[in-house]
Amino acid sequence: MRRVFNWIVFGALAGVAVATAFAPVVLRTLLASTGAKDAMCQCVELVDNTARLLIKTQVWGLVIGAVLFPIAAWAIRRAWNKRRAARAIPTQTTPEQQNTK
Repeated sequence: MRRVFNWIVFGALAGVAVATAFAPVVLRTLLASTGAKDAMCQCVELVDNTARLLIKTQVWGLVIGAVLFPIAAWAIRRAWNKRRAARAIPTQTTPEQQNTK
């Protein structure tokens, strides 16, 4: 259980980091499409919207990272364990092969 919690926390932090890295591009695109370039008289509203969108983007990144990262870690770990188990299985000899030796 502790391992799953660690993966969730690490995924959430990774999601926030990725969201923070991509948020300026997303916000620039969203704000440019709303006509916010003429913000001479709408500065307070622009700052409020930008802060709200940045926090919203970070929360989405946190949630997506917290969900997807443990799932990906589980899938990779499962594949890794299957590969290791396949290598560890010794070749079994049949009774006929043992009698011929």
